Amino acid sequence: MKESVRKLRRKIYKLVAEHARTLDNLQDVYTAVMESIGDELNTEEAEARVRAALGTFDSGKIPEEVDFPFISIIEKACAGHGEDCECKITCEPNAINVRDNGSPSIDLNKCISCGLCIVACPEGAITDKTEIAQTINMIKKNRRVYAVVAPAFAGQFGPKVSEEQVKTGLLMLGFYDVIEVALGADMITVKEAEEFIRRMDRGDEFMITSCCCPPFVRLAKSYHGKIEGMVSDSVSPMVAIARFIKAEDKDAKVVFIGPCIAKKTEAKLPELKDAVDCVLTFEELAAIFEGYKINLEELNIKMPVTDASHDGRIYAHTGGVTTAIASSIKRMRPEIDVKAVQGDGIKECKKILDAIERGNLDANFVEGMACVGGCVGGPGTLIPKEEGAKAVDAFAERSSVKEAIANNAARILYDKHKDKVKLESHRM
Repeated sequence: MKESVRKLRRKIYKLVAEHARTLDNLQDVYTAVMESIGDELNTEEAEARVRAALGTFDSGKIPEEVDFPFISIIEKACAGHGEDCECKITCEPNAINVRDNGSPSIDLNKCISCGLCIVACPEGAITDKTEIAQTINMIKKNRRVYAVVAPAFAGQFGPKVSEEQVKTGLLMLGFYDVIEVALGADMITVKEAEEFIRRMDRGDEFMITSCCCPPFVRLAKSYHGKIEGMVSDSVSPMVAIARFIKAEDKDAKVVFIGPCIAKKTEAKLPELKDAVDCVLTFEELAAIFEGYKINLEELNIKMPVTDASHDGRIYAHTGGVTTAIASSIKRMRPEIDVKAVQGDGIKECKKILDAIERGNLDANFVEGMACVGGCVGGPGTLIPKEEGAKAVDAFAERSSVKEAIANNAARILYDKHKDKVKLESHRM
């Protein structure tokens, strides 16, 4: 995406946040944002971009609740680059087709909702819906809205901004509390370690995971047959922590904040939509801070962030899931050998799944990440994936608990609500 287009996109997000803060009616927010843009864009493109930033691709009323689909094309913004456009080249599932005029169309049956085409499109003509205004309205209407932050949040808001300052900033926005999704990762790590042990004991060849990556799960299940049956049935750490929060607090609303556009789709799936009420990317959250004139660097009060283990936090980059689960397996059954392989990006994931289908993969544990680098390489991030991975590891080292299995906070919460919180799913 061209830098000029990226700046325009973020400006619109900021304006949505700024006006949603003072206006309760979303139609009024739309009108105010359109007036703020003025003649900067032609009317048709401006309307499409602003409406997407308010959660809809359609004309008419701005919705209070956002729903499928989450990715679409702004026809007026497309320059018609054709087969050579980065959006087409980036789409490994071949869900983007090129029309006769050189503009793209999206085959939603093939799309895995990774969102990588959005940042690849030079003109920003492919876009996603946001829930910025819906989140702000929910905070204004509900006293107990929890922010759950993905493990990749470490370092995203600049080298001079600590994780504690990010939490403080979120509380200043009006969130009731801020919880690490890595706490949910600790619970899922133990569950998947136990599942791996059961599978090996019964003679399975593999266990395929990356419950935290919906595009990879969808890709793996598209193979059907042998491979589909080897995919772990775990919900994602996002869904897990949201369900435990709601089990603990019956009045809770939950907003997930992370690097992933695919989480917007995951959160609305029928069997999962009880968990997360809204999803924001780091890019969208940064725009909200800007719209509210909150400078994280200047915050002196720094609320502690102590929910998760080292291993739960490293879910944010490729290899982290493997390290966490293998560590717990070793604690439970040290005689079991974990022979792991990781798919770093959709292209590598497809190669691994093809090798499983052919029967020539020398491994018994498969981790897949749709984005190169893992979640730190997601389309909703603010910094390069290499910087993100370093920040994640540094934050993980600060945890007082090394292994997920040793996190007493996770164990207490799990034991308290395990009979009413479902951690299995056949999503996607």
